[in-house]
Amino acid sequence: PCPGTCGQGAQCDVINHIPICSCPQGMSGNPFVQCQPMQAPPLTQPCNPSPCGPFSQCREVNGQAVCSCVPGYIGSPPACRPECVVNSDCNLNQACSNQKCRDPCPGTCGVGARCQVINHNPICSCPNGFTGDPFVRCQPIPPPPQDPPTNPCQPSP
Repeated sequence: PCPGTCGQGAQCDVINHIPICSCPQGMSGNPFVQCQPMQAPPLTQPCNPSPCGPFSQCREVNGQAVCSCVPGYIGSPPACRPECVVNSDCNLNQACSNQKCRDPCPGTCGVGARCQVINHNPICSCPNGFTGDPFVRCQPIPPPPQDPPTNPCQPSP
């Protein structure tokens, strides 16, 4: 009783002399018209394209995009930015170096010199009692030469 009863791609089972049409596993549609392969649900990729903005990274968590700033950047997506671009982005006692606020003193002054940061700039100087080029070396100020001791009896009167 099955020939011509079911649609294309359908299977026919006879139960109690009655044809029963159905779509086989992995197929869907009207079994009296046509069965077609089931469409896989579209793959969702919430991070492609990334909704996070510049200087950010996207992670998929439970099917949702979770955005964060890449290491070395501050703020919140989509407004991640470097820590600094110019010195004025930093505290007065720091300078902007490679987009980070840093102490500008290390490696700037010479041996024995002191470094003080004024308005983002390192100022090198020799401490009290020292002299020299503060960008090269500071050394103690030598004591003034002393006159040889005088003998009150020389020359004799």
